[in-house]
Amino acid sequence: MADSADRESWLAVHDKVIGSSTAGKFAKPGSVETYVRQILEPRTFSGNESTRSGNDWEPALLTAVGAEPNTLFVHHPDNERFATTVDGARWHPPLPSEIRAGQRDDVLFITEVKTKHNKVVTDPTPYEIRQAAWHLFCIPEAAQLEWAWGEVVTDPSSPVGWRLRRPIQSIILRRDDPRIVAATNLIVPIAHAVLVALTAAQTQRVPF
Repeated sequence: MADSADRESWLAVHDKVIGSSTAGKFAKPGSVETYVRQILEPRTFSGNESTRSGNDWEPALLTAVGAEPNTLFVHHPDNERFATTVDGARWHPPLPSEIRAGQRDDVLFITEVKTKHNKVVTDPTPYEIRQAAWHLFCIPEAAQLEWAWGEVVTDPSSPVGWRLRRPIQSIILRRDDPRIVAATNLIVPIAHAVLVALTAAQTQRVPF
């Protein structure tokens, strides 16, 4: 659908679809109008030290869990306006691409990585759970999602100004995880309602 590494490609579709960052905010069924307005009038954010640091650490986090980096913006098989970009993916067991293209006995695992600055983390936040649920919803071929994170603390002696507080951590979120089930049941109906309202607003049938 698009490649997040190609800004023009990404910009061409990003305001036409509901992605994981947007779906992660879907916490209240009664706030559809607010969510639509946020899509139509996004805040400008060019990044900060934490986001830049997160980008710096992402390759190391993916390598630690054996995932290949991903920049492709992919859509749900039944709805091209529901889309997501996972940070990485891997096949289990790993197979050569020529085998993978034929007999599909391997299983797709998708990966989301986070860099946590000056904090200790044990689990994803509710927002991050909703993001994970959206990833799994949009990519039904994925058997599970590995949520990995690195806890970094400031270190003036480090070339990047940060160092890992402890080894990279990860947990597995499967489709039947109660948190994923609850999040999916919450965000998918909201997403459908938002999409209807967004389409109406973009065609100027309903002012927002």
